[in-house]
Amino acid sequence: MQQSSPRPPVLLDSSSSAHQLDEALFLMASAPPAELGAHCSLPSCKALDFLPITCPHCSVSFCGHHATPSSHFCPHDPSMSSLSLSELNARRADDQPSFRSLLPDPKRHKRAEAEPSEEERVKKGGQHAALAKLKASFAKGKAGQTSSSTATPAPVKKPNPVLDLMRLKGRAVPADPRHIKRDGDIPMPDRLFLKVEHAKEATEKVEVREVWVSKSITAGKALDLFADLFKVTNVNNATTDQTKLLSLALPDDPPIRLILSEPLSSQVTNGGKVRIYKGFQRP
Repeated sequence: MQQSSPRPPVLLDSSSSAHQLDEALFLMASAPPAELGAHCSLPSCKALDFLPITCPHCSVSFCGHHATPSSHFCPHDPSMSSLSLSELNARRADDQPSFRSLLPDPKRHKRAEAEPSEEERVKKGGQHAALAKLKASFAKGKAGQTSSSTATPAPVKKPNPVLDLMRLKGRAVPADPRHIKRDGDIPMPDRLFLKVEHAKEATEKVEVREVWVSKSITAGKALDLFADLFKVTNVNNATTDQTKLLSLALPDDPPIRLILSEPLSSQVTNGGKVRIYKGFQRP
């Protein structure tokens, strides 16, 4: 009998091998995963424990927290067999969370809002301290200003004759009407600048006029010009009645009467004051 020659092995190409490898990987990926751990058998827990512990008394698996017989109230535990059913249920009830404890506490958020944190208290305390220090500083400065203003009054500013004369030169008008039309006929160095005062009665307010006259005129001529300026009747050349006579004087205390026949510039300083007196008002 003639033996048949063995068949040569079937060779798979590279594309066929890759197809078989993909099919094997698909089967491995679609296989159900092996069971990992177990849930705690205690109804109130049901936690997934990867290393569950089996109770030696009831042969039930529990998590590590409830593995001891007393933790899951094992009915086959010898120490629990002496308890009555009501006592056993009471212990189980104590271990169960209450319904109220499962509800959210509405006051917890209010307490958190009402009670500031330590950082906020420190920050607010620092702000209050800074504000109090600032108020104290302002109060101290204000008190110092008040005390200084009440204790030492502001010093009276001393007059500056040079500055006052410069201002007077800018405001003064000629007492002689002729110089109004001929303003430049009297040079500036030859002018005497004065403040002339007059009061109709001793109790009335004093009127003041700022004028200039020539330094060459006498006090009598200046009195005539000043009387016309204030519209005061001058009867010195027509009467000897002392109550009607006019005079010119420096308004000091007591007034210093000027000599009418002498030059005015020799008796009054440039920028000074003179006053018209009448009758009993005269010095």
